[in-house]
Amino acid sequence: MASITVTNLTKQFAEKTAVNAVSFELGEHEFLVLVGPSGCGKTTTLRMLAGLEPASGGDIYFGERRVNDIRPRDRNVAMVFQDYAVFPHLTVYDNIAYGLRSRGASRALIHERVTAAAKTFRIDQLLKRKPRQLSGGERQRVALSRAMVRDADLFLYDEPLSNLDAQLRHQAREDIVALHNQKQKPSVYVTHDQSEAMAMGDRIAVMRDGKIEQIGAGGDLYKSPANLFVAYFIGTPSINLFDVTIEVEADEFYAVNPGLRVRLPAEIRDALQTYVGAPVKMGLRPEDLHSPKLAPFAVTEFNQIRGIVNVIEPSSTGCAVYLSTIEGVPQDFTATFRTRLPATYLEKEIPLALHLEKAHFFDPQSGLSLLKR
Repeated sequence: MASITVTNLTKQFAEKTAVNAVSFELGEHEFLVLVGPSGCGKTTTLRMLAGLEPASGGDIYFGERRVNDIRPRDRNVAMVFQDYAVFPHLTVYDNIAYGLRSRGASRALIHERVTAAAKTFRIDQLLKRKPRQLSGGERQRVALSRAMVRDADLFLYDEPLSNLDAQLRHQAREDIVALHNQKQKPSVYVTHDQSEAMAMGDRIAVMRDGKIEQIGAGGDLYKSPANLFVAYFIGTPSINLFDVTIEVEADEFYAVNPGLRVRLPAEIRDALQTYVGAPVKMGLRPEDLHSPKLAPFAVTEFNQIRGIVNVIEPSSTGCAVYLSTIEGVPQDFTATFRTRLPATYLEKEIPLALHLEKAHFFDPQSGLSLLKR
């Protein structure tokens, strides 16, 4: 099947606009993730693609075929729900076979596909059991197997991992990617977990208040966020945002606040020219704050900040350090290191070097990025 095209898709519930003029195109073999906070419209968008919710406006095309008025069963869509939607009175085998039977498939074809799917998702030994005898992870794999046996034109996933613990989520994520790679059909995946989105999506659409704020590859969203919301939502720990004023002295540009005065790279001066004397938001990812002795760039007095260490959070790859600036009204910020900082640094003041070539700047009113990378 060709691409999926969504144009100005809108959903209105009484006075509330749940989805507001959403548009995107989904490639023939693409895995698109809709990510955003609860209530942003991502699940409603997914349900309109499936035909479970009628659109209030806009168009949905599967290839050249407009499907707005086509009932769900005739859209040839496979959907995995958040609660798995397995039938409690049926065995695992019959749950997986349900969609094929409802479409009149032969017994031989059903048996072939059910056993193959069950083997793929490692539940072939559970085919005679009822859902009540299964763990959450096993029920989730039943739902994935039921989707796998379908020759669907579009695969939809509505937060299918949200009920699983961390270890099962990781395994189930691999299962979903394996299913997509095997089917090579367009897929749309909904989640509120940005790390899940970054790990799985060919492209990611970040949603807020019923609209898509930005759509692109995960690396592009991380390196070149279009606005404050995307910058803060994508990345763990979140980006550091400093309220600064842009000043010029001897043709050099500086970002200044009571606890900070840093000289900005020459290549971003043109973008900030109209903001001289005005407040802006300066963003720096936690990994772009370094120990001065280990920084991969020249460290001067004009690219450093000092902070008080409040919390040291160890991780498998190093640690995250949560600090506060040294000023009248301290501002919290975060740095991540590839080595662990000893606990003796707690409540101590330390210097950090800022990789300003990777800094982001945003208009504090519109939230839009001032830089185009």
